[in-house]
Amino acid sequence: MTGPNMVRAPRIARECTHKRARHQHGTATMYKLDRCRCAPCTDAATAEERRRRLDAFIGAEPRRVDAGPVREHVRALQAAGIGYKRVAALAGVAPSTVAKIIDSVPQRRVEPGTARRILAVRASVDTVSDGGVIDGTGTLRRLHALHARGWSRRALAARLGVEHNTLSHIERTGTSSGRLARAVRALYEELWDVAPPSATAPQRAAVTRTLRWAERHGWVPPAMWNDEEIDDPAASPAVESPKGDDVVERLDELLFLASAGEDLDRAARRLGWGSWESARSRAVIRGHRAGKLRSPEASEVAA
Repeated sequence: MTGPNMVRAPRIARECTHKRARHQHGTATMYKLDRCRCAPCTDAATAEERRRRLDAFIGAEPRRVDAGPVREHVRALQAAGIGYKRVAALAGVAPSTVAKIIDSVPQRRVEPGTARRILAVRASVDTVSDGGVIDGTGTLRRLHALHARGWSRRALAARLGVEHNTLSHIERTGTSSGRLARAVRALYEELWDVAPPSATAPQRAAVTRTLRWAERHGWVPPAMWNDEEIDDPAASPAVESPKGDDVVERLDELLFLASAGEDLDRAARRLGWGSWESARSRAVIRGHRAGKLRSPEASEVAA
């Protein structure tokens, strides 16, 4: 209620009592958080509210947004093993900015630009700590692609220096630690075009079993994956008819599968051709050695 006889309540000035922050008079923050009602703080708060209402009226981007979603995002990143200082570094903001958002008495609103930068930080193979847990899509795809090359789970586990049950755990949970995800990625880069050992009968048997296992599950070899998309859960392997320069790469893969005893028609279909004859005709056109494979019995040409 207002009027000429209205008596204004006395303005009570208060000082900042926060342990970390040192709020200054003449700011809306001092008015809101420290409950200071001196003239400069009151005027600043009134001006900010007028700006907020004007922005809402003209449809402008708000100067401050709710910090709740940002806070939950930071906590999720922390659960994945990414500390708040690391989040700040990845987002390009000061560590104190993130600390205020997740404080025990958290900041309620943040600038839109700050919110966007923090929300853009994702837990990935490169950002997560060794013990942090991330989505295992890319790790599983790399392991499956190596299985499709004939590398058994035990052979890969031995090269990674872990028990083979550790790799089974990734299969069951769909998650991986940061350390293991990085180790699998490095091993994939090393072995994607390397054939597994096949000098002895047990080694050849292991390769054959692994190839059959990969075929039953529909796993595709590395040549079918784009390195830029293999970590994307929404991405799919390139199973369309082979085109372009990767045809030679797939024909080389076909030779390898044939040398491991894979049925030529099944191998051709796994690599994106409709049949073995289709793959063979492409090989003949390009003068590739795979064109000499005419039947499963002729596969020794690839050896």
